[in-house]
Amino acid sequence: MTEFTRRLTWVCGVLISCASAASAQVSERVYDEVNGTVIMELSGELKPWHPVTLDLAGPAATETDNAPNPFLDVRFGVQFTGPSRQRYDVPGFFDGDGEGNGTGNIWRVRFTPDEPGTWHYQTSFRAGDRIAISLDPQAGSPLSGDGVRGQFTIAARDLQAPGFLKWGRLQYNGTHYLKFADGPHWIRGGTDSPENLLGYAGFDATPPNHTYADHIPDWSPGDPDWGTGRGRGLIGALNYLSAQRVNSIYLLTHNIGGDGKDVWPWAGSPDPKGHPANDNLHYDISKLAQWEMVFSHAQRRGLFLHLVLNEAEAANKKELDGGELGPERKLYYRELVARFGHHLAMEWNLCEEFNVDYDLGPDRIRAFADYLGRLDAYDHPITVHTAHDPVEELAFLFGDPRFSLTSIQLNQRPIHVVTEAIRSATISAGRPLPVSLDEFTVDQGQKSWLPVDDAERQRKEKLWPTLLSGGMIEFILADLINTNSFKTPAREELWRFTWYARRFMEENLPFWEMQPADELVQVDEVYQVGIGQGKTVPLPPQVLAKEGKIYAIYLPNAALGGTLDLSRVKGPFSQRWFNPRSGEFAGTPQSIDAGGVIFLGGPPQEPHEDWVVLIKQEAK
Repeated sequence: MTEFTRRLTWVCGVLISCASAASAQVSERVYDEVNGTVIMELSGELKPWHPVTLDLAGPAATETDNAPNPFLDVRFGVQFTGPSRQRYDVPGFFDGDGEGNGTGNIWRVRFTPDEPGTWHYQTSFRAGDRIAISLDPQAGSPLSGDGVRGQFTIAARDLQAPGFLKWGRLQYNGTHYLKFADGPHWIRGGTDSPENLLGYAGFDATPPNHTYADHIPDWSPGDPDWGTGRGRGLIGALNYLSAQRVNSIYLLTHNIGGDGKDVWPWAGSPDPKGHPANDNLHYDISKLAQWEMVFSHAQRRGLFLHLVLNEAEAANKKELDGGELGPERKLYYRELVARFGHHLAMEWNLCEEFNVDYDLGPDRIRAFADYLGRLDAYDHPITVHTAHDPVEELAFLFGDPRFSLTSIQLNQRPIHVVTEAIRSATISAGRPLPVSLDEFTVDQGQKSWLPVDDAERQRKEKLWPTLLSGGMIEFILADLINTNSFKTPAREELWRFTWYARRFMEENLPFWEMQPADELVQVDEVYQVGIGQGKTVPLPPQVLAKEGKIYAIYLPNAALGGTLDLSRVKGPFSQRWFNPRSGEFAGTPQSIDAGGVIFLGGPPQEPHEDWVVLIKQEAK
């Protein structure tokens, strides 16, 4: 034990006694016995799934220092042990004065406890050349503040907490859907545009490519803000998306050398086109504090963070260590994990289109995933995005425990075929993965690869075929990285259709137990979908089933009729028609008897439109 540690004492033991005030923002301090200065502070709402911040008053530094570099040559972390002996080794970070300024002596850890009861912690605070990127816990030399022990008490879970805070961490659980630790399975229905959402005029040292001015009225008093209104456009955009029941946002955290050239976490003024002289070893503390406010608000509004760590362009991939796993990339991963890994619903996507322009290749991607996974105490899903044939290009990660999700680009491949092929391939590899369709377009003629806002075709040709093939979805918008408003009429219609579809799945289906079963439905004529250059492919009725129990059938054109094979099951079933345009069931439920092939009949109205048929076993 260091002399620094010997001089620590808890004041009045208030950590435990104040923990019962579950709704209060608490702040407990550790003082130096000699001079009475604050050495350590714990703050946060002491409830499961709410972040707790532990600050250590260490040596003073500035974010641009080099001797030592406070990001690279000093390593702070805390080991937390819970009531059930669960252990989390959480990396910390240098946070300037703790209020967004780049000079100070605050070394911070953000931790999300997963259980009520007494938690114990022990600090690790060490210095040495490039120690922050070492995974050896004994590397370097201890600093004053190393080995400090303490405890705090977490109250009961708040079932009324906002957003994801009531359900806990979203985790891989061995199925084709992620699940909240204390809540339901999850289906993504998100936006993929703009990929440079963080290229926001309100952030420090950021090119002002987005203002989200249409969304300033969507900001509400009490919402996060900074700089007298600078946060309101982006915070308002998150409020709007949440109100539209969008539940996932796509965020590049670094696009130097990429398309937007307006997002990076580093201090100073890097060449946005990419350059070997760029300083990628010092971080912009004020900007990252603003990112954290945005990310925290997103989580409270039910928005999943799809964090994409690299872009497709060669200059972007090579900006860190020439594309290798070197000190710049390792520190980048550590800083992102330390600052943002406490969030509950998020993923690490290693790279957009990892295999084009400059092909990172499977070996590099595995190495990146391995290092990142070893830093992340919470085991958030890791994936990578691909171009070309996704079944072939992503095969290297199927069955690999380092990867817990997929990120799929289609071009004009039939979305239902790709979804089901990825499901089957991951099952065959022994590790079923959630299938996320993250980049696609509807065919709109000669330039079919360009996105277009066409909510009706996106509903018919992409949304429902994906969901009833057992996948989930994100939409690219027509203006790509120039998206500055999410509330055009066409987009409002898309968000509405997506919510109707997701609500149908969540309220009516045990979808995590169901499988694609298109072969059970037969039609005389198949709906055709364009795939570019004047070509079409058939889109047959899409079926997701738990055979003998429940069947959801999507008919792109209900007038084409159809039959359902129930010859392998017996007993009474109910049949209902769901309107994907209104989000409501229509007509009167009908009773049917299984034991053979049944005729689905026609919907109660608009027979040439798309409809969903829900057939469910009746209680005996």
